[in-house]
Amino acid sequence: MRPPPGITAAEFFESWLPATVAAAGCAPPPDAPPVRVTLSGQGGGEWRVQAQGSGLEVVSAPPRNVPSEVWLRQNVADFAAAFSRDPDLPELLPAHWSALDLLFLDIRDVALVRQMAGRILLEVNGQRRRRWALDAAFGKEGMAAGRPRATIQIDGATYEGLRAGTLAPMQALLGGKIKVEGDRALAGRALMLVAARLTRT
Repeated sequence: MRPPPGITAAEFFESWLPATVAAAGCAPPPDAPPVRVTLSGQGGGEWRVQAQGSGLEVVSAPPRNVPSEVWLRQNVADFAAAFSRDPDLPELLPAHWSALDLLFLDIRDVALVRQMAGRILLEVNGQRRRRWALDAAFGKEGMAAGRPRATIQIDGATYEGLRAGTLAPMQALLGGKIKVEGDRALAGRALMLVAARLTRT
């Protein structure tokens, strides 16, 4: 289920997300990683999302000293583009994804996320110079990093192939379809994480 068009970031995190999870009965596992989300630009803000009982606890403007295991940073326009199709970008999210998939809260994400340690910038290059970006930090090392340790750049067609499962991430990387700057080992682990999440049913 996707949020309605035009929903604000505050409405998404504070109303739609917890209500959708509760209505679907798809509670996150109790050991799901707490996630901090920072959205920049008009209508942005900061939220911390954590599993609590059979639902989610969402805290707006959480104190910085409250620990999280995942920190997602993005601008408001790119956050909205994940749900409302941008004609200059490939389709970013698989149609079958639930609300939990969006924030690494699905039970299948727990082990994957805890294999990651560091801060990564993922960029998807679309048409007419449109670029979508997600800055993701994992673990204590990622939380403390002042900037991304690796940058991954993917063109729109390659991203479509990864999302559809017709292109393997290592094949795309070795074939030069994915550009990496910085820590290549970290980038490789991040690519495997992205591909595993995009193609699962």
